[in-house]
Amino acid sequence: MTFELVKDPTRDRWNEFASGHPQGTVFQSYEWGQVRRAQGWEPHYIALERDGAWHASCLMLGKTLPGGLGTILYSPRGPLVGTQPGAMAELAGLIAKRAADLRAILWRIDPPVRLEDASMAQEYARLGFHAVPQEWSYWNRPKYEMQLDLSPGEAAVFAKLGSKIRTKIRHAGKRGVTVDEACGEADIDEFHRLMRGTGMKKGIPVRSLVYFRTLYDLFVKSGMARLFLARKDGAAVAGGLTIRFGPTATLLYLSNDYSMQRAGWAVQWDMIRWAIAHGCTLYDFGGTGTSDPPKETDKGYGVYQFKRSFGAEIVRWYGYADLPFSRLRYAGFRLIERLLPYGEQVFLEWPKALSRRRRGGPSDRAAEKDSSDKP
Repeated sequence: MTFELVKDPTRDRWNEFASGHPQGTVFQSYEWGQVRRAQGWEPHYIALERDGAWHASCLMLGKTLPGGLGTILYSPRGPLVGTQPGAMAELAGLIAKRAADLRAILWRIDPPVRLEDASMAQEYARLGFHAVPQEWSYWNRPKYEMQLDLSPGEAAVFAKLGSKIRTKIRHAGKRGVTVDEACGEADIDEFHRLMRGTGMKKGIPVRSLVYFRTLYDLFVKSGMARLFLARKDGAAVAGGLTIRFGPTATLLYLSNDYSMQRAGWAVQWDMIRWAIAHGCTLYDFGGTGTSDPPKETDKGYGVYQFKRSFGAEIVRWYGYADLPFSRLRYAGFRLIERLLPYGEQVFLEWPKALSRRRRGGPSDRAAEKDSSDKP
């Protein structure tokens, strides 16, 4: 029996399958495709069914490169494939057929498959995927992430932190800092200010205010996410944004202005508490910020230590794999990606910003990441 392509999948049906998948992630949600659409990526929602049941889904993002080079296709932390034999092969074949119409150079995946799962690595190779030997990528999900098991419940998770970490979490509260869990749309501006301050201190780019408003409209308003702000005498000193999708809550951003010591610890703990209260059993902290294994010399080692202090453990994913559609253009793209330190930014993010500068408009110098995405 063959699979059938689901025509025009609805948001609710899409999210039902993606959130129910054992490795489902917000980055394969219907809403994430709309977030990326606002950033110049075209979302394609592809699902396969048999006898009325879904067996695979794939949020595939398309980006047209400047200079007529073609399009790259990318599935962040996807695709999501069930246990039915042949589903991945069917999906790859379907996308390969679409590649010509899209002038696609490649389809890149960073699937929710553990590094030790040798059987899937062999399956990708059999289907023509090329493993990409990179520890991290500017435009893809981190290969090494940190996750915390929430299933024991709030009291057990807090007790396991240890006395020093619990003291850090309580530190700001004893100095008059309160965490506001009922932030409204007007608070996005304050949160963006905090993000810009964090970005300047750490030397990382931060997306525009419009981007954060899009996140608020799509996730917070629907109840899928919560914006948290820590305040001291009414002024925001730290903030965070966490999204829940199925049994998993994902830390998307955490920032502070460093005026109030350890306010970020209080915000992070409140985000974990919120996730547990809403039935989440796993908290995804995002990338380690380091190489593997983590070393003290890694630029993001402090980020790794912070996440580890909450009990998070490293998850090592399979990594990146490409299905090329044009040998020559693919070789050119990979050359740029490997040899130029900021080649990915030039091709994927900066053209939009540069065009705005030429028009005299504001620059959206953006990277979809928090400080944990890579070293």
